[in-house]
Amino acid sequence: MLGKLSIRNAKRQAKDYVIYFITVIISVALMFSFNSIAVSKDIIELSTYMEHFSKAITGVSIIIIFVMAWLINYTMKFMLEKRSKEFGTYQILGIEKKDISKMFTLENLVIGVVAFVVGIFAGTFLYQVFSSIIMNLFNQPYEIQLTFNIKAVGITAAYFFGIFVLVLLNCRRKIKKTKVYDLLYADKKNENNIIKKSKGNIVVFIISLILLSVALLINHRAFTNADNAGRDIFTAIILLIVGIYLFYISFSCFIVKRFLKNKTRKYKKDNMFLYRNLTSKINTMSITMGTIALMFTIILIGGNVALLMNNMLNNEIEMGYPFEIMISANDSDFTKYKKYIEANTKVKSMHEYRLYCIKTAGLSKALENTPFESQSREKIEYVIGVNDYNRLREILGLERMDLKENEIIINCLKTAKNGFDEYTKENNNIKIANQNMVIKDVIDDNLGQVGFNGYIYAVIVPEKLIDAVNKEDQELRNAEKSPIFTFDFQNNFVVQTEETTDEKFYNDLYDIIPKEYKQVTREDLNGIYEYSSEIPQGSVQTRGARTSQAKSFYAIISFLAFYVALIFVMATATLLAIQQLSDSEKYKYRYDLLKKLGMDELEMNRTIFKQLFFYFAIPMLLPFIVSIPAILSVGEMFKIAVTTEEIWRNIGIIYGLFILVYGIYFVATDVQFSRNIEEGR
Repeated sequence: MLGKLSIRNAKRQAKDYVIYFITVIISVALMFSFNSIAVSKDIIELSTYMEHFSKAITGVSIIIIFVMAWLINYTMKFMLEKRSKEFGTYQILGIEKKDISKMFTLENLVIGVVAFVVGIFAGTFLYQVFSSIIMNLFNQPYEIQLTFNIKAVGITAAYFFGIFVLVLLNCRRKIKKTKVYDLLYADKKNENNIIKKSKGNIVVFIISLILLSVALLINHRAFTNADNAGRDIFTAIILLIVGIYLFYISFSCFIVKRFLKNKTRKYKKDNMFLYRNLTSKINTMSITMGTIALMFTIILIGGNVALLMNNMLNNEIEMGYPFEIMISANDSDFTKYKKYIEANTKVKSMHEYRLYCIKTAGLSKALENTPFESQSREKIEYVIGVNDYNRLREILGLERMDLKENEIIINCLKTAKNGFDEYTKENNNIKIANQNMVIKDVIDDNLGQVGFNGYIYAVIVPEKLIDAVNKEDQELRNAEKSPIFTFDFQNNFVVQTEETTDEKFYNDLYDIIPKEYKQVTREDLNGIYEYSSEIPQGSVQTRGARTSQAKSFYAIISFLAFYVALIFVMATATLLAIQQLSDSEKYKYRYDLLKKLGMDELEMNRTIFKQLFFYFAIPMLLPFIVSIPAILSVGEMFKIAVTTEEIWRNIGIIYGLFILVYGIYFVATDVQFSRNIEEGR
């Protein structure tokens, strides 16, 4: 009898909480698909860096477990409150508490098992889609194979049923401890109103706005001034969290106050009905609204940071790796490297040349008030002869540049060009190797000015000046306190190949570099100590290996950000949907009353739409406002490689995806809510 009743109730609950049921299925599907990726040998073997994917998924799964636990616990607690009168009636009829708790546990286990099984099957297809995307990212063939990974099933089951069982045990304990009276009137309870007086609410509302403003200012300082950045970020996060909760605790009172002042607006059409419904709901679940808003803020900021990191990785490859192979060394003999390269890949072109270092000509001052301001006091300039420069341009398919005897060119990164353009308007004449020179042009072509052909920029000089430049270079290198860094090697060797190289190719080339073991003296808070360190006498960089690394991090960052964001949005949207759909029973009477007062069907549907729209919009209102300045501040850290246009494009993408997923839940809730109201009339 108890089993039949549990199965009947499970069917009814699945119908009443269909959005919750679907969300749990999708969550299980995502958990299973990502766990399958984490244990997939095919994925991990794509790159040495993909080994981090498995560890990252394990770490992120802890966050997902907490979110899922919060969703399931909140929903079951909500179900328990809504059905408390039913359970109280069972007790009055003589059914024991332990039997009621067993029934509730059994019916939710039925829902959980069904959701898990359906989720595993759906997750199998999702795994194929995600695997195909990752394989395609690495240009690897992939065949769809509908197979179950037992290990992934086990991990997902442990996560899911661990959460489910703990929540159900908590519900069973609550049922056993609750008195009949409390069960009969539990559905009348709401969150306690923290601040009772309206004046107190207004004060708290103003304080929340001040805290949020201060949090954003401190956050901006953290990413534009490196001093105490860690402390500033921590302070900003705490103030942001407190500000968000205080905002929603006092928000309903502020809205009511503003609404009541305008009598014309108050009595216009269905405004009174909407405002009262809305404010009473927000007033009784302010903590929940604050929690949802906090999660939305995390989603919007976190999603943008993930895209910024991807932008930076991709742009870094374009800026720093224009050639397939780039080798630097103090030794000018590249014979060993050439032999290996020619034996293991097809060479299109290659070139050896010198990179000179001379005393600063003051050009680094152009970097003031740019993303590179920390480099605006450099003590050296990196110099390339115009013949070598034109050979590099020829290899890259760029046009030739000619110089007169008194002219130079500055070749810089795209993100530094504006700084140099402004600087050269007033400082067009400079001294290079004690010779007066004129800056002919500032060019932003990518030739590897990220530590290979200079750092941020390089100075291109006519061949007539090379002897003087070389002499100054040698003097600086031989000086007792040389400003030249240890890894500013003299000789460069670039190779363009027919095909992309791989990580093994890079490792083999790196092994050719001669190494020296030197005694290094270091001093820290614990004292002075010496140790032996392996110092490479050269540097090897390959576009293929760096691209493989970037693709690995792109896959890790993108997929994990998508995973966390989707779970967060679905969980929060589900809670809002459940709240409204469960309350649709009591709204039937209110809307029936409106119909009797003369409201037609179309106007009633509009009122329902507006009621749900405001309810769904309020928790995302504040996150949408505060996240933009927060993201722009974080973007300052990435401006070395990411443009302002890319930052705004990322904001548009993340906001668009958020609205799409959130909008689907809103539309589903609107349709189901209208259907519930219609059934009651």
